Amino acid sequence: MLEWIKKGFYTSLGLGLITKEKAEELAKEMIRKGQLSEKEGHRFVEELLKKSEEAQQELENKVEALVAQTFKKLDIPTRKEFQAISQQLSNLEKGLKELQEKIAK
Repeated sequence: MLEWIKKGFYTSLGLGLITKEKAEELAKEMIRKGQLSEKEGHRFVEELLKKSEEAQQELENKVEALVAQTFKKLDIPTRKEFQAISQQLSNLEKGLKELQEKIAK
């Protein structure tokens, strides 16, 4: 029965976001109802939190990859590319200023 409960709860997590307090609250309720032993309850909370963290990390990775793909498809420069362009612009401005000073003399 524990496996069935776990699978159902993992499925209901959806995005895998759960707080430690919510997991502990659920485990305490299941222990109170006699559905889990104290030991099973602790393992259940640990597994839920681990699965939640894994799901959250996986979601973050997917979102980052999707954003990167979208930027690439739309030909939008990345932060590094903007910084490189900004540095080049600063260098050009500095060079132009030096040339203007030489011409003014």
